Amino acid sequence: ILLESLLTLAIFAMITSLLLSAINQGRIQQMQDYQEQEALNVAKMAVQTGQNELTLNGVQVHLVRDERSIRVYHDKKEILNVEKK
Repeated sequence: ILLESLLTLAIFAMITSLLLSAINQGRIQQMQDYQEQEALNVAKMAVQTGQNELTLNGVQVHLVRDERSIRVYHDKKEILNVEKK
């Protein structure tokens, strides 16, 4: 009986650990999605106001424009590239 109880407890602990790990991973993904969305919102505001750099709510974006394209950078990473054909 004791062995069965220990085995059941071990299985329950493993399932709980897997569940908490999945929840944590989901929260991390949700935060990354939120940060990307916030950067795109700031980029949209920068394009609408004609600015090359804009910082809002701690999110900084940098726009590089030429006659055929607009590229948006956030944390030195290109997050958006729009080209005119």
